[in-house]
Amino acid sequence: MRCFSGGNVKRSIIVALDTGEDLLESIESVIEVEGIQNGVVVSGVGSLSKARYHIVEPGDEKPWKDRFIEKVGTIEIKSISGIIASGEAHLHISMSQADEGFGGHLEPGCKVLTLAEIVILELSGKMERIVGEEGFGRLQSV
Repeated sequence: MRCFSGGNVKRSIIVALDTGEDLLESIESVIEVEGIQNGVVVSGVGSLSKARYHIVEPGDEKPWKDRFIEKVGTIEIKSISGIIASGEAHLHISMSQADEGFGGHLEPGCKVLTLAEIVILELSGKMERIVGEEGFGRLQSV
């Protein structure tokens, strides 16, 4: 286990997306344009016409494989959350469609249906992901 301070909240950024915009690409664009190096995505709500995400499929060998999933139709965003470290977002999304819930690691290709609203808190601390022998990045304070 690692435990460290992410620093203080420097500012909050509200991202408001409209019909047809790509959810992840838009968030990544805001991160770049606003110069956010480290932060947390604390809230995300809205709806999608297309969802694309992945889940990890554990196996005997590492790194484990990702299984990519796509869904279309009227999809409600229940939550978006995650970490921004060294300008790179690691975001997860929870969604529902009819009476089914699902989610995983947010991928490009999620298209906004009506709107999406995301809240980012920029942090003063410095973090990065260091890839270890197991093949995936572990969050570290720098």
